[in-house]
Amino acid sequence: MNLRPEPTIFEVDLRDDFTVLAPLLYRLTASTDLPVLLVGGMPVGSLQDIRDLEEKGQLKELITSAGAVIDGGAKKKNKGKKK
Repeated sequence: MNLRPEPTIFEVDLRDDFTVLAPLLYRLTASTDLPVLLVGGMPVGSLQDIRDLEEKGQLKELITSAGAVIDGGAKKKNKGKKK
């Protein structure tokens, strides 16, 4: 989605401290599944919930309402070129 600010991604299941982080994530989000998507500090739901929101067009709305800019990092073609 080329978000600005860029999202912070933690590969929890690949970390050495996974066994410590997994229970903490569960306490914070009530989700035992990975990935866990937080938007504006709030958990969005399961992977299926995320897909459903995307299909309904609600994921982008949720992200922008949290203050992110979609396609904020996209570079415009021909920028600075004179015709």
